[in-house]
Amino acid sequence: MTPGDITVSLNWAKSILEFTSESQEKQVQILKNAELNPDEFSGNRRLSMDQTVRLWGACIKNANDPFFGLHFGEQVRPGTFHIVGYTLMNSATLNDALDRLNQYQRLISDGGIFQKLPSKKGVWLVYHQKPDTLPFYYHQIDAVFAALLAFARWTTGKEISPCEVSLNRPAPQSDEEYQRVFKVTPNYNQSFDGILMHQEILTLPLLEADEELCQMHEIHAQQRLNALKQQNSTRQQVALLIEQRLNSQSFHRPLIAKTLNMSEKSLQRRLSDEGTNFQKILDDVRERLARHYLSETTVPLYEITDLLGFTDNSAFYKAFKRWTDVNPGTFRKQH
Repeated sequence: MTPGDITVSLNWAKSILEFTSESQEKQVQILKNAELNPDEFSGNRRLSMDQTVRLWGACIKNANDPFFGLHFGEQVRPGTFHIVGYTLMNSATLNDALDRLNQYQRLISDGGIFQKLPSKKGVWLVYHQKPDTLPFYYHQIDAVFAALLAFARWTTGKEISPCEVSLNRPAPQSDEEYQRVFKVTPNYNQSFDGILMHQEILTLPLLEADEELCQMHEIHAQQRLNALKQQNSTRQQVALLIEQRLNSQSFHRPLIAKTLNMSEKSLQRRLSDEGTNFQKILDDVRERLARHYLSETTVPLYEITDLLGFTDNSAFYKAFKRWTDVNPGTFRKQH
C-alpha cells in the first residue's frame, strides 16, 4: 500500500472518540482539535490513517492519561469490532480466531497486521504497524495488545496472561499499569512489538464457539472485504494478497489471479494499465518486508528467507543485494 491507501473503519474511530468522552459537545471539540469535520463521522466512509492518528492525538491530549491506550484497549469487547468480532467470537479456538483476525483485519484497519512466529517457549504474536505519513503514538500499540488480551480473556473465560511482552520503546517512569494489564513486566527497548503466548493457550476453546454462526458471520465479513477490495486498485489488491501469503507459498500469480476471480491474462493486462507488473509488485513487497525484518526485528536470516517465500537463503541474498547493493547481514549491522 502507498500513502493515502491506508484507511481505518469509522466504527473503530468512533469507539476511540466515545471512550474519551460521552459528551457530544466535548466530542465535537476533540474532532476540531484533530482537524476533523463531524460530517466525516457519518455514513459508511473510512478515515485515512493520518486522520486516525490525529484523532488519537486529540483524544490522548484530552484524556491526559499516560496509559490511555491500555485503558481503551482493555475495555474492548468482540462487539466493538462488529462483524469481525462476531466472526472471531464464534471460532473454535483462540488460534482460529487469530487466523481470522489477520484475514479480516482490513475491515477494522489497514494500519497493522499480526504475524505468528514460533519460539521455544510458545508463539510470538508480533504486531507490524503500517503508518502513513504520521508516526503512531505508543498508545495505539498499547491499545492493540490490551484489546487482544481483553478479547482472549472474554472469549475463553480465563485470566490469560502472556509469557513475555516486548515493546519497542523506552521504559515509562512507572509501569505498574502495564503489569496490571499484562500480568507480566514488559521488556522495553526491544527491536519489535509483540506478546509471547504459550502454545496451549492458543488451543483453548472459545465459550461462544458455534461453527454454523461462524460460517454465517464469515460470509458477511468476506462480502464486506470483497467490497472494500474493489475500492482499491488491482496493484493494491495484489500487494496485499502477496503480503498475506508469502510464507505459505500461495502467493504465485495463478493463485492470486484465481483469488481475484480473473484469468492470469486479465490480471497481467490490468496491472499493465496501472503501469506495473506482478514481479515488480512481488519484489516491492519483499524488499519492504525484508528491510523491516532486518532493521526492526531480531528474526534470524533463515527465518526471513521463509517469511518472504524464497526457496533458499541464496535466492534471498541475491535478491536483497540486487535491491540494496549490500547483503542482508551487512544491512542489519548498519541499521
